[in-house]
Amino acid sequence: MSQQETEKITQKPGVFERIGSYLCSPGRQCIVQSAAPTQFINKNADYAVQEIAIIGNDMPKNDSIYNEANRKSIGARIFDGITDFAGSSLMFLLTCAILMGWSIAGGILGAPEEWQIVMQDGSSIQCYYSDSLLMRQQQNHCNRLLTIIAQLRSRSATFDKLLRYTQTNNPSLSPSELKYLAEKAPEDSVGDAARLPTENAYDIICNWASDGIGSLWALIVYMGGIFAWIGVGHSLGFSDEWQLYINTGVAVELTFTSMFLQNTRRRHMDYLEKCLKSVQQADVALEVLLRKTSSDNTPNPIVSIHPHPVSRGIRVIDYYGDVIGTGIGLFISACVFITWIGIGSMMKFSSDWFLIIGTYTGLVGFVDGFVLRNVYFRQDKLLDEQFDALIDNDKAIFQYLNLHLPQQNNFKKISFSERLSNKMGDICAHPLAVLFSFVVVIGLICVASAMQWNTTGQLLCNTPTMIIEGFLLIVLLHAHNMSNTNRRVQMHDILVRRLRLLQFARMMTGSDGCPAVIDEMDITGLRATEKKH
Repeated sequence: MSQQETEKITQKPGVFERIGSYLCSPGRQCIVQSAAPTQFINKNADYAVQEIAIIGNDMPKNDSIYNEANRKSIGARIFDGITDFAGSSLMFLLTCAILMGWSIAGGILGAPEEWQIVMQDGSSIQCYYSDSLLMRQQQNHCNRLLTIIAQLRSRSATFDKLLRYTQTNNPSLSPSELKYLAEKAPEDSVGDAARLPTENAYDIICNWASDGIGSLWALIVYMGGIFAWIGVGHSLGFSDEWQLYINTGVAVELTFTSMFLQNTRRRHMDYLEKCLKSVQQADVALEVLLRKTSSDNTPNPIVSIHPHPVSRGIRVIDYYGDVIGTGIGLFISACVFITWIGIGSMMKFSSDWFLIIGTYTGLVGFVDGFVLRNVYFRQDKLLDEQFDALIDNDKAIFQYLNLHLPQQNNFKKISFSERLSNKMGDICAHPLAVLFSFVVVIGLICVASAMQWNTTGQLLCNTPTMIIEGFLLIVLLHAHNMSNTNRRVQMHDILVRRLRLLQFARMMTGSDGCPAVIDEMDITGLRATEKKH
């Protein structure tokens, strides 16, 4: 290789190349890699096995090889902190208090037009930022769950190797005795021990409310209100005031649902983290026991989870989703709001000026709702596939050991209303639905421009977009509830399988504190049978 070629390879990318790479980075698909923390053991001179070191915590927050997570800037970490705080119970209760205060003020003042516009603008701005926070929260939770699955699969691979070694090299039990042991191992006690953490009264009440708000009946009530509003339009002359009524009502629904969704997601993720700790206790105990038996200190392997290949259209959706879910989106928002405030004096802070920001955030939020649903649908599908891969790994271990796989919890029968809700969610998550939202926004901009962006033109941009955005938030909440139910069942099944393996490993190795697994009469009978054959 010539010196020029060597210099070309080692040369740092130029300014334009770095700018181009930065501009192309949003939405880029990344491989999630992680390995479970290894429980190292040591054998002293007397061959008494003792644990001498544990690498890391049971489940460190960012103990992964996922480079993007480890390279988070200070700004990204601050944004994550804001996202977590926005999903806290404090913020949700504060939002409820503000809505109640606004309602009381409207009753006292007689619900004037300015009172409605203030709510619409405040809700539009809040929902606009909530879309960014929901996207960020969605991406963080997906990466977190993928890292958890990778670490569970990492330990599962170690269990497979060490259990095979222990069973093959155990001098005290013959193959027939091991088979007998597998058949004799009780299962009921494992099921009783596999209990996930409980939730407090506040979480239980919120879960009940989440199921109600994200149900098909909630959608029916919501759409019933829309049709009732359309029905009284003729009597009100389809006036601007008539449009303000529905905008105000939907604004309240958007504010409540978006904040409730953020809070629900955070609570459910925190609960899954608690469930994970229960799984980890059994995981760590099983790993230490098998490493003591085999004296194997090979680190747990790194598991890589590859993203789905995407088309150019999906790449555009991911690019847009990453922009609104990062500091770039917040920067653009800040510029827009500064400009809006700057032209306030020129427009004498009139009602048209107030409507401008509501129109902008309504149009953008309309597109964001479809993008959020599309990204969530694909992320949930990837998570389902990875949980299935973990189940397949566990099944292979049980099959090799001749162990009966613990009966998995069957998901409850899906009702017609749930199937219908799922179908609507799938339609809203289709890439063509995202394209539809862009086309609608362009059409509304053309109509409003032809009307010179007067009050009626801006309300035409606000009203249909807000109605559909409110519908999409209910659909998104329903999808999250269904996914959360599945994740809880999957976590319980993982815990049962781990406890079952731990129980069998203790019986097989005769570890301290375990009763005799095979009595003398059983051993004599088994060995006599082996000699005959």
